[in-house]
Amino acid sequence: MRVAILSDIHGNLPALEAALADLEGLDADLVVVNGDCINRGPANREVIERMWELAQRGKFRFTLGNHDDLVLRWARHDPSLSELYDDPLFVSTSWAASQLQPEHLEWIAALPYQIYLEELGLRIAHGSPRHYREGYDERLSDMAIAEIVQEYPARTLVGSHTHRPYVRQQGGTLVLNSGAVGSPFNGDPRAQYMLLEISPEQTRWEFRQVPYDLEAALRAFHASGLLEEGGLGAHLFYLELKTARSLLTPFLLWAVAQGLPRDWDSWRLFQQAHPERFSVR
Repeated sequence: MRVAILSDIHGNLPALEAALADLEGLDADLVVVNGDCINRGPANREVIERMWELAQRGKFRFTLGNHDDLVLRWARHDPSLSELYDDPLFVSTSWAASQLQPEHLEWIAALPYQIYLEELGLRIAHGSPRHYREGYDERLSDMAIAEIVQEYPARTLVGSHTHRPYVRQQGGTLVLNSGAVGSPFNGDPRAQYMLLEISPEQTRWEFRQVPYDLEAALRAFHASGLLEEGGLGAHLFYLELKTARSLLTPFLLWAVAQGLPRDWDSWRLFQQAHPERFSVR
C-alpha cells in the first residue's frame, strides 16, 4: 500500500498546491493530511476549503493538529486561553480565527486525533498518539517511544509537528516524521512531505521536496492583511517561512531565560543576539 503523509500546511496555499501536483503521478492509495492545516500563514479558509474538495476523492483522510485546535478554541473563546488573548505573539491567531466561518470550525472540531491502520501496523498522529505537541525527533527519549508503543501498539509510527523530517528505528518500531509542507524548519524552503510503501512485512519511505513559488506565499502575507494586522507573531511566521528555520520557539525560550517580555523590543534584542538564525539558504 502506498501512503502519502502531508502535514503542517499552515495556511500556505502555494506550497500545498505544489505538493498535491507532485503527488498526482505517484499513485498513492491513501493520503493523510496530518494536522496543522491552518494558522501561521494567510490562506486559512482557502486551505480548509481545499481539504473539502480533496475529501470528495475518497482517498484523503485528515487528523487534528495543535494549531487547528488552537484556532478552534480561540474562535470559541475557550477560557483556558485567557492568558494568551492579550499576548503580542498571538494576535496572528486571533486574525486566523477571524477568517473562519462556523462551518470551518465544525470541520476542525470533527477531526480525529489519530489514524490507525491495524492490518499494516501503521499509526499516524500529528505529534504522537498521546499528545499532538509531542513530536518525533532526536529530543524524544527511548523511554518515551517505548511508552507510546506500549500504550498505542504499532510497527510504524508516523508523526509531524516538528517541521523536520526524521527517521528512527527502536526495537521493532520504525518512527518517522513527515516534515512540513507549508513551513519547513530544516533550512530547505521547499514543500516537504513523505511517501510510504508499506505492507505487513516492511515499510519503505521517501522524503520528497517540491519547489514552489515561495515569493507568492510571502506576498500573500501582505495582500491578506496578516502581516499588517497579525502583530509580532505574524512577523515571526513570515521570517520562518522565508528562512525555513524555527524562530518562535527559540525566541520564547530565550525571552524566558533572559527574564524579558515577549514583545517587539525583546524580539529586536533576540535578533541582535542570534543573527545566524536569519540567514537564507
